[in-house]
Amino acid sequence: MFRSYLLLGCILLLATGLPAHAAGKKAAARPYVETSYLVAPRQVGEFELEDASFDPGQKYSGAGFRYALKDHQEIRFDVYVYPAGRMPQANAVEAGMAAFREDLKHAVAAGSYTQLQELQDNDFPLQTGAPRATPANDIDAAVIKAQADAGQITGRKLQLRMNLQPRDWPMYSSGYLFYKQLYYFKLRASAAQERIPQAAFDALADRAARELIPAVQVTNIGDCANATITLSPDAAPEAGAVAMIQQLTVHQGYNCHASTDKAGLPAPGADSEMVRISYTADEWKSQ
Repeated sequence: MFRSYLLLGCILLLATGLPAHAAGKKAAARPYVETSYLVAPRQVGEFELEDASFDPGQKYSGAGFRYALKDHQEIRFDVYVYPAGRMPQANAVEAGMAAFREDLKHAVAAGSYTQLQELQDNDFPLQTGAPRATPANDIDAAVIKAQADAGQITGRKLQLRMNLQPRDWPMYSSGYLFYKQLYYFKLRASAAQERIPQAAFDALADRAARELIPAVQVTNIGDCANATITLSPDAAPEAGAVAMIQQLTVHQGYNCHASTDKAGLPAPGADSEMVRISYTADEWKSQ
């Protein structure tokens, strides 16, 4: 007998919520990600989309979305969305931050920035917004916690100062990097120091990250819709339920679907900007 309804729910989710490969048949050479749809709302609270950019010849650089905030013309917020691959979130953020710092070094070497200072480098968790269920017992509590932990998106915030060339303008700047939906989401905010106090700039930049990063979405189509859940045959049912919900939650976070019909994409219109990126089987196989 199952000891909790949540434990039973985990089993049912696994049985009904995920596509599976047919046993004994060789999988077709379909890309792990065949197509990605990058969707940026035109309005996110008081943030308004000003511009979107994408070069099909540089698709691994992804797309950029520039937002403005009402009554704050001194600052713009750029959200860059580009492919990362399948990996643990902590590994993705570590690799992404290393690449971010390399980009800053290149900018200094090219003469775009001078007097670059790194002020802070901190974790930056996003609020999920989903209410937690009330546990009926210890098993329920463990499953609920495992699901919340696996679904938590925590990125990094890099607080900077530099002088922008060629006019040598002293600038405040912050960069935020997150990993979700198999992509990197990087937000850059910058403003001239003479136009805004440091505390006000920091508050607006944090607000932009908390509102814009959850709002901009990537929907993936491809073989990534299939999931493999690995459980130890020796694990107790409770431990198996925790492992199952962790892996299921991570996979659901990839936002992968077998077809556009099942993806629930927004209809083309004035409410959002959509960028479509296609991959071949050789370009994106398993990660």
